[in-house]
Amino acid sequence: MKEKTAAMEMSVGTIVTIVLLMTVLVLGLIFVRLIFTGATENVESINKQLMNEINDLFADGDKKLVVGLGGQNSAKVKQGTTSFGVPFGFSPDNPQVWGVNKEGCKYNIEVDDDGIYCIDKGWANARNSIITGVSNVKFDEVDSSNGYALMKIDVPEDIPECTQRFRITVRCIGYSDETTTGYFDLDVIKKGLF
Repeated sequence: MKEKTAAMEMSVGTIVTIVLLMTVLVLGLIFVRLIFTGATENVESINKQLMNEINDLFADGDKKLVVGLGGQNSAKVKQGTTSFGVPFGFSPDNPQVWGVNKEGCKYNIEVDDDGIYCIDKGWANARNSIITGVSNVKFDEVDSSNGYALMKIDVPEDIPECTQRFRITVRCIGYSDETTTGYFDLDVIKKGLF
């Protein structure tokens, strides 16, 4: 009788241990996923925290134009995503370029089409998918020396997995030496359950 009880206790103990280990494993996977996708998730609006993060990117290097998508300048976007936000900032050498009304600098967005990007794989209207404007667009926020913008784009559901590069060019009225360019990539991935 003692042997049956011991065997039963061992079976229950093993099942409980397996359930607990599976729970920890699932929670661990969710935690890792959150860590690695946090830097490139959708941005809803320009706020002080985002402006501070962009300012930190300016401090890390000598670039005039930085994109707030982490060190790789890329973001993973699921097929069918609407209003995906890409934040970026411009820090001119001469803060006077902004002018009195803070609209002295504007940006343009172009789509690369050299044969390896989404534009050649079914996303023919990638530029038209940008819903915040593509030509002579003013920055959303300007402080004493920096400008901040949030480009929003709709990603179609019917394009295959691919990468699309977008180029940003900033021009300041009367200051041709302040013209600068940068880029970011959107990696379109399959729409999944999460």
